Amino acid sequence: MALNGAALENAIRFVEVLQRTETYSAARMQAYQRSLLDRLIRHAKAEVPFYATRLDPLFGPDDTIRWEAWSDIPTFARTEAQEAGEALFASSTPPETGSYSNGLSSGSTGMPLRTRTSTLMSLMSASINQRFFNWHGINTDERICFILDTHSNYPYPDGKEGADWNLINQTAPGFNLSIGYSAEQQVDWIIRRQPGLLCTFPRNGQAIVETFLQQQIPIPFHTMLVLGEVLEPDTRHIINEAGIKVIDRFGTTETGPLSAQCTQGPWHHQFSEIALMETLSPDDGKVVNHGRGQLVVTPFYNYAMPLIRYKNGDLVDLSATPCPCGRTLPRIERILGRERNLITLSDGSRIWPNMMRTEYEPFLSAKQFQVIQHTPTRLEVRYVADDASHAPDLEGLTTLLQNKLHWDITVELTQVPKLARSASGKFETWISHVK
Repeated sequence: MALNGAALENAIRFVEVLQRTETYSAARMQAYQRSLLDRLIRHAKAEVPFYATRLDPLFGPDDTIRWEAWSDIPTFARTEAQEAGEALFASSTPPETGSYSNGLSSGSTGMPLRTRTSTLMSLMSASINQRFFNWHGINTDERICFILDTHSNYPYPDGKEGADWNLINQTAPGFNLSIGYSAEQQVDWIIRRQPGLLCTFPRNGQAIVETFLQQQIPIPFHTMLVLGEVLEPDTRHIINEAGIKVIDRFGTTETGPLSAQCTQGPWHHQFSEIALMETLSPDDGKVVNHGRGQLVVTPFYNYAMPLIRYKNGDLVDLSATPCPCGRTLPRIERILGRERNLITLSDGSRIWPNMMRTEYEPFLSAKQFQVIQHTPTRLEVRYVADDASHAPDLEGLTTLLQNKLHWDITVELTQVPKLARSASGKFETWISHVK
């Protein structure tokens, strides 16, 4: 987002505010959030048809906000947002929030959500991103390559050159390439751009690094910023082993940035200053402050399309342990992904699967694999062979998965020349079709 004049000054000033708020006490942060929520709630009720009566439980007889009734406001998921359509768009917005831009979510399921984003939200997101760069000592003068676009806006072989990827140096060179090209083509493009930083999806970043290594070409970038997919431990390890620092971020098109990796470890800190992030227990739906739950998000600054208690579909593990970095922003120990990545077993239990390369390599020599659950007991492992001379050991792989998941699991192997990405250009290792 290109900024100048007063807008740029305000964005940089907000970065300075964020340096203070990241150490607020829980009580002080709650007061900070409620002051932002109060205004958003009143705007949504008055200007957004979707919330005309939905927010009534929050208002007392004297028109004050009854915060104790917050959990009475129903949550809603992407499917309901898609059905609501323009009823989620504000008929008017406060002048100070600026204009808006229209867009589409990434559409991981093939059904994107129409979005509308206030200029104010984009500005606040730019400030949050700058704080993230500051946390990790990102040099804002460096060249950066982005391989994220899924709409063929930046075709190979040239892509598109731009700037303004950070607030401190608005002329720092940035380059964009659409993601629908082979790893070899992406590597060729990166070599010609010679960036110090690369920003892409984790699995795509892994494929790029592996291609550089296979071709025995020096890797020009030293840091990879990843987002859009769950960063698996195997992917982090492979990229790190190549001498590349990898830093994770989390957010969605409709909610904006939500969290980023801490400087002290792989866990994340929530961006509590720009969104209320609640985690609901899978058992009773109540808000929890530690353990596993479904994320419910309320961004504070999108007046063009307010999302109040929006279930974006992600599940996370929260930690109540104070962070050694000194920041008091809530800590996400692990981002697990979407519910469709959960495996449902024959006894009705649902678990988050994970299979490290060191575990499956003795049984399956694969450049890449994907596990599809067709029934509670039937798994299909699709894979791209790495070594044709190393025949798969189906019995050994089945035993491994039975030990990790359930004794009655059956496994079938399907060798494919290439594993397809989702409609959004992202890749999911585990997909369940069991409802």
